[in-house]
Amino acid sequence: MGQSIWKCSVIFFLCFGLTCLLSHCAKKEKETASAPDFTLKTIDGQEITLSKLEGKVILLDFWATWCGPCREAMPHLALLYKTYHQSGFEVIGMSTDKGDTDAVRRFVKSMDIPYPVIMTPNDVERRYGITGLPTSILIDKEGKIRQKFVGFTNEVAKKMTALVAEIISERL
Repeated sequence: MGQSIWKCSVIFFLCFGLTCLLSHCAKKEKETASAPDFTLKTIDGQEITLSKLEGKVILLDFWATWCGPCREAMPHLALLYKTYHQSGFEVIGMSTDKGDTDAVRRFVKSMDIPYPVIMTPNDVERRYGITGLPTSILIDKEGKIRQKFVGFTNEVAKKMTALVAEIISERL
């Protein structure tokens, strides 16, 4: 009986340790994955190629005009942009609205969004794993995804601000 308990304990701790190790590896890999590149035009006709922005900290904000939490996030994102833009921070609004670009233009103007906005194709949404709105993807100066924020709350805003400041201060 004593040997049985000992064997079960060893197996338990081995499984537990392996689980912890694997979850840490998976998390680390996900956090440092390269951001999928794209070349897309903004609603104003400006072409943006993500890989050409290497060396900057980038926040891709996936949103839609009909999304309440997206609207709540926009003043915070505009403030982040205005605060850190001179330090090499870019925000790119990734509208997931389908169809009427003019409606998105009017919305952007009404919300006084100071950063570029793109009408996001479905394939870009898929490559970034967008399953809910708003979703913000924070990309570091080397083009690696550092954080994915799903939803928007005061807590998300605080974490986002702190992480943007931290990544901007990092040296390449």
